[in-house]
Amino acid sequence: MDCMKELSLRLLESIELLYWFLDRMPNLERLNLLFSYTLEELVPSENIAPQERLGTVLQLKTLYLRSSVIKNLGFDRDPLLQRLEHLLLFDCHSLVTLAPSSLSLTHLTYLEVNSCRGLMNLMAISTAKSMAQLAKMKVIECSVQELVTNEGNEEDRVIEVVFIKLVFLELVRLENLTSFCSYKNCEFKFPSLEILIVRDCLKMETFTVGQTTAPKLQNVHTNEGEEEEKQYWEGDLNSTIQKVFKDKVHIH
Repeated sequence: MDCMKELSLRLLESIELLYWFLDRMPNLERLNLLFSYTLEELVPSENIAPQERLGTVLQLKTLYLRSSVIKNLGFDRDPLLQRLEHLLLFDCHSLVTLAPSSLSLTHLTYLEVNSCRGLMNLMAISTAKSMAQLAKMKVIECSVQELVTNEGNEEDRVIEVVFIKLVFLELVRLENLTSFCSYKNCEFKFPSLEILIVRDCLKMETFTVGQTTAPKLQNVHTNEGEEEEKQYWEGDLNSTIQKVFKDKVHIH
């Protein structure tokens, strides 16, 4: 099993069994956990034997969870997960947030979150600041009210968040989303953003409450239902999202 690069497990009920596999696959690069209806944690809260920790899989780059009841991904309890490059979450309704506000995700390049109804927000500002490698992000059919949330910063403190490598951002069918971030003193910079898709986000009145710059962005792609693809651009990102919102309110 030393040569195994990808492992898919369906209907996994025991975390001990998961570790049995991982302990024998030190070069595993992708782990797929599908339909794990009883597995509530990926990393146990209590201390476990060193030989049973996820850290034995030093090459793991991609984690894909589908139809899972996992409540906590355990980023804060195992350094291995903090080295992930690709994270894909589908139908994980028990997740409330990706990670604690103290966590850094400095290696993540691709993030896709789809149909995770329990999510109230995606990440804290401090976590967002750490995501210097993130190049592509998709958030689809979740209950998030905002993607990046303030975790208790002082109101008069200006915070700058730079998604320096983010090229592609897709926001689709987020029925409760009002903005990417509602903290007024948080300034966002997207120096590489070229493609922004916003569809069926009917409560999104502005992109961010604070200042946002995206110098390479030339339009926002949007359509609703069976309408043809539309592109909006009003000179800057916040003005463009406000125009999209006004048009959708008028239609509905």
